Amino acid sequence: MGEPVHNEKRLVSRRAALQLGAGAGAVAALAPHLARLDRATSGVDLGDVELTAAQRLNWPAPRIVTRAQWGADERLRKRGVGYDADVSKIVVHHTGTPNSVSDYAGLARGIYTNELNNGYLDIAYNWLIDPHGRIYEGRWAKDYPRGYVHTGERERENVMGAHALHFNENTIGIGLMGDYSSVAPTRAMVRSLVTLLSWKCARWGINPLGSSPYVNSVGQRVTGLANICGHRDTYATACPGATVERMLPQLRIQVAARIARGALGYWIATSSGQVFSFGNLPNLGGIDARRLKAPLLGVCAHPNGSGYWLYAQDGGIFTFGDAKFFGSTGSRRLNQPIVGMAPTVSGKGYWLVARDGGVFCFGDAKFFGSTGGRRLNSPILGITATASGKGYWLFAQDGGIFAFGDAKFFGSTGGRRLNQPIVGMGARPQNDGYWMVARDGGIFGFGHAPYKGSGASEPRSAPTVSITPSTSGNGYALLLADGSYLPFGDVPKLGGANGRVSGVAVGMAGYLKPL
Repeated sequence: MGEPVHNEKRLVSRRAALQLGAGAGAVAALAPHLARLDRATSGVDLGDVELTAAQRLNWPAPRIVTRAQWGADERLRKRGVGYDADVSKIVVHHTGTPNSVSDYAGLARGIYTNELNNGYLDIAYNWLIDPHGRIYEGRWAKDYPRGYVHTGERERENVMGAHALHFNENTIGIGLMGDYSSVAPTRAMVRSLVTLLSWKCARWGINPLGSSPYVNSVGQRVTGLANICGHRDTYATACPGATVERMLPQLRIQVAARIARGALGYWIATSSGQVFSFGNLPNLGGIDARRLKAPLLGVCAHPNGSGYWLYAQDGGIFTFGDAKFFGSTGSRRLNQPIVGMAPTVSGKGYWLVARDGGVFCFGDAKFFGSTGGRRLNSPILGITATASGKGYWLFAQDGGIFAFGDAKFFGSTGGRRLNQPIVGMGARPQNDGYWMVARDGGIFGFGHAPYKGSGASEPRSAPTVSITPSTSGNGYALLLADGSYLPFGDVPKLGGANGRVSGVAVGMAGYLKPL
């Protein structure tokens, strides 16, 4: 629930207005489901966590239902909304509307209309979340160009809502659609609330576990107000409902844990030496292709997410950020050219593999075997390390798999007739399976690697180049030669480099964490 601010006059209570309009488009009952907080983070020890201290503008945005998508009539909103250059608090609300709603886009339109009819300039909330976990753009901030993320900001200033009397400046208001006085929000709603809170805390440099003084719009200094708070913490109201208010301490921990987990995203490298970054990973630059003595082959991510290596066909290594140089085969005479690279789990070493399966170890990378002296039916294409760093797989163009160290063999396409040759391999972090992908995007899963779809069934603009698994092992993304990114399963949809690639995309590396 919110309150009018400045020239937004309240004619009737918002709760009464919203309840009267809540049925807009709602024709079927939605059975409430008790939500349990995510057990994966409920016991996280944050004692050694470095919490958000600086703005992380490249933190990935969640999928958003835009105002156009939920049907906001932009002719109705009034001019005069304000903007803040800083955000220090996020206020959680519930809309107080019936939980029997089924058309949540219709509910958003109903809230919008009622608030305009009661003196508001626009919908009061910055964001809304429905029980299915869909996040809705609330108050209008600007007309975004097509393809741009709707951040709720204009030129790095946050649009000011009208969600909490005297507490609208420098705050963001999130409305949970429904009444949570006695019924708990759904698991999907809670997950999306954590995702939205994490995005905004990272983007504005807000410590989710912290509290700080706040001077409200009438000059009162409020001490000890949590950075993530409920509406009732600012005003005498039942909002955001007793069940949500009780969740707030655990929600803050979940948000802090999400931010503390750090790197989320990927880099895409091209044959011309370009590097594109996605998610919250830094772009640390590329290399001028004119400096290369041999073609650039790919990119490998440092385990801490703060750097990457580019590698070339002669084994030349180029380092960026925390990725350090431990040696190369750039000046060595090779029987066959280098085709792949894999970093160790510490980031203090890496392996290179040649087309004949010869393995070269640098830094703390240990040798577990090779196919260098073996007759091969098809050339080796790359190397994939196990999650423990105590082994690796070599994979061949015909899908043949060679396992060394603690890498287990789960099967191959070595004896199978393929429509297109294999171009990439990705292993589950659980070490219990792996995927291979063909040039046409066909996916082959072995062990416990689940099939989540393939590029062969999708409209493709270019051949497939590589596959990158999600950190959960329940999804993967394919990279196409034009820089397109095809996500499957639980990998985040953070965009591709298609339309910007000079030459062809040659590799992708990073941390595909489910949002």
